[in-house]
Amino acid sequence: MSSRRVVLAAAGGVAVALAGLFVTDTFDDALLAVGAKPKPLPRPEDTSLMEAVVDDQQRVLAVARGAGNAAVVTLLTAQLEQLGATPGNATATGDLAGALRTASRHRATDARAAISPEFAQVLASLSAGLAQAETLA
Repeated sequence: MSSRRVVLAAAGGVAVALAGLFVTDTFDDALLAVGAKPKPLPRPEDTSLMEAVVDDQQRVLAVARGAGNAAVVTLLTAQLEQLGATPGNATATGDLAGALRTASRHRATDARAAISPEFAQVLASLSAGLAQAETLA
């Protein structure tokens, strides 16, 4: 028969092990090792970054609409849709080439800040697309 101390020590050991898995970001790996399929959830850091990216892309889209540049509007609309956002209909005045250049730099910085490698790849791709679109402005 187990004593209370043994049960408490075992429970404490399990709690420390679980905390270690969460801290080292290997909890999903442990679940996969025992045959369970973890449900992927976005990290809060990536969620707030995604919201900021969508807002910035919407701003650049408004400048592209204001400039009447259909090619850039098409590109930015597709990028926003791929991010799961609904492109806005707003228009704004401004330097389209400068807005694209700035957004491209921001997406490159965002890619380095992203937690998820997949999200980082998406952001890097957005950065490259925006840099190429600068030639259309």
